[in-house]
Amino acid sequence: MRYQWVLFRIIFGLTFVLSGFVKLIDPVGTSLIVQEYFNALHLGSLSFLSTSFGILLSLLEFITGVAILMRMRMKEAAVSGLVLTVFFTIVSIFLLVFDPIKDCGCFGQAVTLTHWETFIKNIVLLLCIIPIFIQRKKFRRDSSVLVEWLFLTIYALLAFVLSTVSLARLPVVEFGDFKTGADLAIKLSEATEKGEFETVFLYEKGGERVEFTLDNLPDTTWRYVETVETSQVQEDAPFDFYVVDGSGNHITDSLIFTDAPVVLCSVYDVGKFYSATRWSELNIVRQSVEERGGVFWILAASTPEEMKGIFGDGVEDMFRIGYTDYKTAIAVNRSNGGYLYLHNAFVVKKWSRQGLDPEDELQVMEQDSDIVMIRGIIKQQLITYVSIVVLLVSILVIRYLCKVVAMRRLRSIRESENQEEL
Repeated sequence: MRYQWVLFRIIFGLTFVLSGFVKLIDPVGTSLIVQEYFNALHLGSLSFLSTSFGILLSLLEFITGVAILMRMRMKEAAVSGLVLTVFFTIVSIFLLVFDPIKDCGCFGQAVTLTHWETFIKNIVLLLCIIPIFIQRKKFRRDSSVLVEWLFLTIYALLAFVLSTVSLARLPVVEFGDFKTGADLAIKLSEATEKGEFETVFLYEKGGERVEFTLDNLPDTTWRYVETVETSQVQEDAPFDFYVVDGSGNHITDSLIFTDAPVVLCSVYDVGKFYSATRWSELNIVRQSVEERGGVFWILAASTPEEMKGIFGDGVEDMFRIGYTDYKTAIAVNRSNGGYLYLHNAFVVKKWSRQGLDPEDELQVMEQDSDIVMIRGIIKQQLITYVSIVVLLVSILVIRYLCKVVAMRRLRSIRESENQEEL
């Protein structure tokens, strides 16, 4: 029976720790998932809470998993684990019945589960946490209350700092379609061959708005407004990357299928991005890219009219600007105004808005792009594996040390009792 409890704790604790961890390292991606849930529940007005809610929920999930694994504060952890699992199970039933979004987001973008897989996962977790909850008062404590809260607080603070750094700059580890090493040509061709989606675009002319498909785009007298995400077929798309120029012409292929290196500055919130200082910085980056034989583009989740209204009528004379939707821009780079280096359709390197020094960082354009990309992939893999190993080993070590201290304390008490009897 003892080993059964250990198995329950390991399954439940590991699942919660890994699930919370992968969402904490990509808080922007987590907020997008929360926004989808808010929209599905017709609570779009709460979207401003999506980032903070996503971080807090992921942090609670992570700490609950740590507590279960370390067998600390089991009463509180068991209650938290049961409440969260019941909540997740209800959500999975909602997904099964109504199918409002394509992915539950249980493990962020690291692992994609079908709705049935999500439901089965939650049932397994329920079967693990219910016995733990029933027996929550019978678990022996190996440390004092103060020590247990101290360790859990340290883990919570470290996880929160990690998430905050990822939010301010770039995710420590990225799992999305535009991660370092991603082949956009293959992704785009596979998505097209499968025929699993049909992107719909909204254009305007004379006050009239009409939806067009990729195969039926209007002439240049029509003004591109936005990419419409109403098609159920599009929501199931494995990869969607669509960019138009100021005239509404499709230019995605010219970004991906080109021999010249391309640097994209992805701006998903134009209003917050604009400032005179930042504008001069863009000019410096553009000049540095062009000096190295590259092409510099601004990828904006906006319309030509909005860009001209904020930056002036000459903005398209100064920069090459591609227009896309919000989800695509934020998928390209989580940092508003961050950069992506693309060469031969491969994502070679990424920088946050604050992390690019043109004179230093852009020297990678003079190096072999394959070598730069491979280094980036290896770095990401090392960070992933080392982070998980360090996390789990630290939990095991602390758990072992607490147990050793508890055993010594118990032995000392018994020796004292034996001496008193003598």
